[in-house]
Amino acid sequence: MSLDLVMILFLLFLNIPVYKVLFRVFFVDNDDYNETIRHTFTPNIVSLFRGEYWKDRMNTARLQFFIILCVGIIVLEYLVLNKVFEILA
Repeated sequence: MSLDLVMILFLLFLNIPVYKVLFRVFFVDNDDYNETIRHTFTPNIVSLFRGEYWKDRMNTARLQFFIILCVGIIVLEYLVLNKVFEILA
């Protein structure tokens, strides 16, 4: 296993408390999260006929932004750690 993969896995597990905080920022509770997941996988045309089109769009965007932030945190930390190791080596 390469050092890069080990570092990414380490960062993934080290950031679990950060993910929990972000989860509470984006979602009120688990029911809100489940509704967001339901809207994400419901086709927009179905939501339009149900009268939930804009709610569907907002929930999908909220989930996407949450995922982008979680992945972005790992990427930024990985880049910073690579630079630090590069300087120290």
